[in-house]
Amino acid sequence: MISPQFENKSTKYIFAWPEFICEVGRMHIDHDRTSCQLIFINTKDSAHILRTRLNIETNASRAKLAKDLTERCPIKDLDWLDTIEYIAEKTMRELEHGEPVITIQSTDEFSDLKYLIYPIIPEGKPTAIFGDPGSGKSQLAVILSMVMSLPWSDNPLKLGAPEKPVKVLFLDYEADIEDIQRQLALFTQGMELGYGSIEYRRCSMPIADDLEGIRKHIEELDAKCLIIDSVSLAAGGDLNRMDVATNYVRSLRSLGPDITSISLAHTSKDRESKIKTILGSVLFEAGFRSVWEIRADEGNDTLDIALFHRKANLSKKFHDIGFRISYTDAGNIVESLDPRSVPEFVRRMSVNKQILEALKHGKLSSQELVEQTDNKISDINVALSRLKKANQIIGDSKGWGLLLV
Repeated sequence: MISPQFENKSTKYIFAWPEFICEVGRMHIDHDRTSCQLIFINTKDSAHILRTRLNIETNASRAKLAKDLTERCPIKDLDWLDTIEYIAEKTMRELEHGEPVITIQSTDEFSDLKYLIYPIIPEGKPTAIFGDPGSGKSQLAVILSMVMSLPWSDNPLKLGAPEKPVKVLFLDYEADIEDIQRQLALFTQGMELGYGSIEYRRCSMPIADDLEGIRKHIEELDAKCLIIDSVSLAAGGDLNRMDVATNYVRSLRSLGPDITSISLAHTSKDRESKIKTILGSVLFEAGFRSVWEIRADEGNDTLDIALFHRKANLSKKFHDIGFRISYTDAGNIVESLDPRSVPEFVRRMSVNKQILEALKHGKLSSQELVEQTDNKISDINVALSRLKKANQIIGDSKGWGLLLV
């Protein structure tokens, strides 16, 4: 038998013989069962031969498939059973071998961490932005898309834009194309940008089951960033189950280090809790390299939004970021906003920041800080100790003040 050309594309394997091509994908390992989807295509005219799902470790399954192929597509001097055995064995070896081992040395050169949008979106890494319904996640996603795709270097949000246009693929599991079209048009008109575009795809299957289709669109568009709206539906299943979370994170990872992802997620169910997390298993948050919480404060014709950096695996935690969306007859206008100017946002800041903001108006005792910030005395005392050691405040429990340097 002639050995085929073989290509490992991470989420699928390609076997190419002169007469036909076999694509092996949607692989799933469950204890002693390894199943996958096989697609056979005629090389000459790209005609479809057969699509089937196969337990590649079962002799009977392989024999049945070989019989079907012999009847459907007889090829001179080709034994379909030998061919299926070859595909099954090669697939198993690739799965068992996994990624290669690489020696990392202290003398290795490494590049600085890059950002598609500084400081929110690190390049080539999975980022999550989570918050309550109505907090502006989808609107923020449209704005971030414009910052990357134009690129919008002089954006009023004071965000660092990429040097060159970045193609963004928007995977929408919640809304419809008209919703995103409307937001794009309103922001483009309101900010007098002249033009803006988003590569959009409406999705219904869980991302783990749709990887090959997504990868194909990424390759065709040469997209470098995915926006997933939202994790709750893209993950597919009970969000509290660990395997649902790991399958989602694994799916993003399988797209490779050149793809940056922004996952929009809902917040944990207890909306009144000061400490918020991504809805579902803690493994969702564990899988993201950077996590931002989004909060909103709605006015008559405005939406104030703040981003709080809750997790940073790759850098320091960045300062809180704020902006205001104004809804006008001419379109939507977005501008930078100091989140410390909105009381609702101050209450969601760290205890350290809440104390520093409170002391800007004069000296306060430890008990007065408890009352003004609505924090426990134990949390206040820990924060005061940290701030005093950092030479940011001076005083004692009877009266604290800012240390002016």
